[in-house]
Amino acid sequence: MTYDVVVLIEREMSEGDARRVAALHARREEPIEYHLLVSSHTDSALAGPMALLGSTFADVAGLTGSAAVVGSATAPSARIGPPSPSRTPVATLADPAVDLASVIEHSSRRLRAASGYPVHVSITHGEVLLALMQMVKTTSSQEVVVVAWPETAAAFLCSDWTTKARKVLKVPRVRIVEHDT
Repeated sequence: MTYDVVVLIEREMSEGDARRVAALHARREEPIEYHLLVSSHTDSALAGPMALLGSTFADVAGLTGSAAVVGSATAPSARIGPPSPSRTPVATLADPAVDLASVIEHSSRRLRAASGYPVHVSITHGEVLLALMQMVKTTSSQEVVVVAWPETAAAFLCSDWTTKARKVLKVPRVRIVEHDT
């Protein structure tokens, strides 16, 4: 029996990102299978992982009063996106909107090297939350890991988002990992 984990990313995983995700499962005795989910349209109407998950900052922070993870649409200014150019990492990582093939190849290779386990890749061209829900269901995953920008990870952790996501996704564990910056 394997322990299946869906990993949602919004940009290419660095070696540090991959090591942190793999470290979450290093003590598991059963084999791990990672299912990497990448959105093909991060620059369209979506920006940052909260938007990828169909949520705005207000939804994640619990300011809208909605019990669902999928929030109502709000003005683009309420969405959290990637860090400003002044906080751009030294090592440039591929952006899915520009070079999806590199994001897939580099991220899966790094996660496979860090963990020693298989990495299956899926691309979503539509609503990421629906794709995430479907992937959890079809792979019988027991865990979801969202690799997010530091600002977004902080917002997730300051809210009850992971509890709501666990209920909606029907998985025992949802974790947030910050992208290397």
